[in-house]
Amino acid sequence: MLIAALFLVPWWTSQRFFLAIICFCGFASLYGQRVNLSIAIVSMVSNDLEKYQFVSHPGEFLWNKELQGLILGSFFWGYLLLQVPGGWLSEKFGAKKVIALGMFPVAVLSILTPVCARTNPYLLIVLRIILGIGEVVMYPAAQALWANWSPPNERSRLIGLSYAGGQFGNALIFPIGGFLSHYGFDGGWPSVFYVIGCLSFIWVVFWCIFVHDSPNECKRITAVEKRYIEASLHVNKNINKRDQKTPWKKIFTSKAVWAIIIGHVCGNYGIYMLLTQLPSYMKEVLKFDIKSNGLFSMLPYLCFWFMIIVSGNIADFMIRKKYFSVATTRKIFSALGTVCPGIFLIGTSFMECDQQIEAVVMVTLAVGMCGFHFSGFFINHSDIAPRFAGTLFGISNTAATIPGILAPYIVGALTKNGTREEWQTTFYIAAGVYFFGAVFYALTGEGEVQDWAMIPASEDTDVSELTTFKQTPSTLKGDDTQTLHNGVKSV
Repeated sequence: MLIAALFLVPWWTSQRFFLAIICFCGFASLYGQRVNLSIAIVSMVSNDLEKYQFVSHPGEFLWNKELQGLILGSFFWGYLLLQVPGGWLSEKFGAKKVIALGMFPVAVLSILTPVCARTNPYLLIVLRIILGIGEVVMYPAAQALWANWSPPNERSRLIGLSYAGGQFGNALIFPIGGFLSHYGFDGGWPSVFYVIGCLSFIWVVFWCIFVHDSPNECKRITAVEKRYIEASLHVNKNINKRDQKTPWKKIFTSKAVWAIIIGHVCGNYGIYMLLTQLPSYMKEVLKFDIKSNGLFSMLPYLCFWFMIIVSGNIADFMIRKKYFSVATTRKIFSALGTVCPGIFLIGTSFMECDQQIEAVVMVTLAVGMCGFHFSGFFINHSDIAPRFAGTLFGISNTAATIPGILAPYIVGALTKNGTREEWQTTFYIAAGVYFFGAVFYALTGEGEVQDWAMIPASEDTDVSELTTFKQTPSTLKGDDTQTLHNGVKSV
């Protein structure tokens, strides 16, 4: 971290921290929209095979397991389509506009969900596909945004705090969704979609008012914080030009990029499986009722949220103190965020219905430990190519969305009777995918800016201003100055 500058740029009152909080709320909203159906569907569906006392009340739809899997997975069909264009458009036109244009229709579609579900299940599938298209821009656009706002030695904390909102949203939607499904208006479960949709609309308004694409466009930022961010990123008027050419061939032939893609795909399989199927597992195997289901389904994502925050601070500390290189740090946290969840999933698979507490602990740890990879491969895009972070995230998240389509359908096909043995098979598969991803990323991951992503010296026309800034007593000293030259290449 640029230590001297931090004394003049307080963390808690800074604009970059304020931006992280707004992003936190945005991702909470985004995941609320994504997961609300997973908790509501427990009350929506009536299955004649289920004659247990733990069913709170019969649902109004007779959908079989395969159809439920299609409905739950349909979001990811749309989410797959525009990942790369979302990142690219954010780099060209600004993340603020792209996210606003994506998230506004998402809020409207959430409110319309009950109408579509009661009309036809395939109309609901179409709506979820369109909702996925709207949400697709959030992650790659956020990466593009943070490429302009996050100093390298604060990257894990700022981006981690932003993304932690998603897991906080998960944690909230389970108990709130469970409560509304049981006690809410319009039959219970529809109120889940009405409430989340209205809150998302309010967030879009705040986003449009308070967010800016770069420190240079922000009216509320202090001159000191602006200079600190720009110096740490080596920003000048040319670096943020939106007509920069994207080196597509070099991106797709880069070992560092493929390390992120494979790590991202494998990490997402287990997350998406639990994200969409956890309420069903807790109902079918552990025999929780809808109210307890929502409450206990909340705990894993609270743990997930907490681990993201903790790992971000630890990772930045390790990099700042030079205990490990950026590459080694990312590999350590990627391994912790994939191997540990795989181990706990295997343990979960042996739980019986009379071991509810033990099962909740295992699931909580399996989900929570995933938070470590948010300081691993998940933010590695900004390390290896900050200029193209949005595009890179779009590429890796496109591939990593495929598990979101496959996981619900695979689980639905394998758990037709909802037995422990059937669920055990699904957990074994997820653990194997986790382990493969950990090994691949450990062997191929990188942490330095790649040659094809460096800033040519011919574009670096304003180095004197940055040099003046770093030489003043109130800014940078000693080894901290080297962060100014990350990503600069002589020609």
